[in-house]
Amino acid sequence: MARVQVQDKAPDGGWGWVVVAATFFIHAVLYATCLSFGVFYAEFREVFQEGAGITSFTGSILVACLLVCSPLAGALSNLTSCRAVIIAGSVISAVGLIVSFFAQEMIHLFFSVGFLTGFGMSLVLSPSLAMIGRYFDKRHATANGIAICGTGVGQFALPPLFQFLIDEFGWRGALLIVAGLMLNGCVCGALLRPIHLKEDRREEHADTETHNSDETQAKGVAPLHQIMETFDVTLLKHRPFLLFGMSLLWTILGISIILVHLVAHAQMLGVGKTQASFLLSVFGACEAVSRPINGWLSDRGKISKIYYYAIGLSGLTIANIAIPFATTYVGLVVCMVFYGLSSGVFQPLIAVLVRKYSGVSRISGGLGWNFVCQGVAFLLGPPIAGWLYDATGNYDMSFYVAAIFTFLSVLVLLLIPCSTSSTSKTLGSDIGELPDQTADKAVVLKYVKRVGDV
Repeated sequence: MARVQVQDKAPDGGWGWVVVAATFFIHAVLYATCLSFGVFYAEFREVFQEGAGITSFTGSILVACLLVCSPLAGALSNLTSCRAVIIAGSVISAVGLIVSFFAQEMIHLFFSVGFLTGFGMSLVLSPSLAMIGRYFDKRHATANGIAICGTGVGQFALPPLFQFLIDEFGWRGALLIVAGLMLNGCVCGALLRPIHLKEDRREEHADTETHNSDETQAKGVAPLHQIMETFDVTLLKHRPFLLFGMSLLWTILGISIILVHLVAHAQMLGVGKTQASFLLSVFGACEAVSRPINGWLSDRGKISKIYYYAIGLSGLTIANIAIPFATTYVGLVVCMVFYGLSSGVFQPLIAVLVRKYSGVSRISGGLGWNFVCQGVAFLLGPPIAGWLYDATGNYDMSFYVAAIFTFLSVLVLLLIPCSTSSTSKTLGSDIGELPDQTADKAVVLKYVKRVGDV
């Protein structure tokens, strides 16, 4: 039986650092595999002789399914445990890649790599980040920055590795080897020891009182309330949380275009396959350096986290505009260095701001709904860029559109401080307030009550 720790508050250390290490490895292997799938995209396009728009759907469905299914992962974690869900997800993701070995058409990969592997990975990503939010409070941005910099490390190491595996064993053999990597997530999941906080007991007590007071309700309504409570649907009524999700959607629309199409764009400029895949490695390495540093700085800085986040998004916009003007390999490398450094500014703050607008007891649901926004973006972004390429014959317009997307994300993000005060007035008793432990004094940390709370 799993050992359950009871804490007055998040310990901000201890076994939490083991959780950070496990989450680091999950991001380095599983999540980075999704973001490095552009190497396989170029291979699929050559082998199956499909258009850029259709071929890019494989990677789009993979990442979209990973993110869109995250609310289900959060609900399953609430019903069972993060540990069990992560282990199951690792096995499912490996099975999806093994099945892909037998694919004869692109549509087969849509289902095996896209839906099956994507669903398995969704059961791994969200619960691991949620566990960090339960173990850390004041050091949350620092711990989160260290954990998610695993994505950058993976993006540095995996693209050249994937290209090597494809050259040596073909894309089918490469997918089998990657399936073996996925199973390492089982070990990481086993390290996520459950922790029980006193805040959870207060929630359970409130839920018990709510259940007793609702016994007179119609029987048909209770199951609906239970479903809404399990998936934390009430978070969608919280305006700052909703605006943050919209901003994230525009951000990922822009980033997904770069991650999927950059390698093909570089090859069009005459760059070799190995060198082209190394561009994603440059991005990943710079992001890996930038994430923990900016996570640490945001915990200790005087600037509001929401504006710190906006600075990173502004950097992405500039980089997206610059890529079409980089016609040499060195120019593309410089763009990806700046892109990685800018991405590392805001990435550590995603889970921190989700925790701010959802509360620690609902962080699993909050992360799940934000991953849905990212998933929708990954589903739409690469095909849009692919269709623009099919229409124009180059990727320049695709990268300009990516810049527009990231600029829109900044505009939506800056609406959040304005909406916070008005939301406090309109929602009143429907929102509980928690003190913000950081320097972000402009925004009050809130969580939305469950359906039926009084």
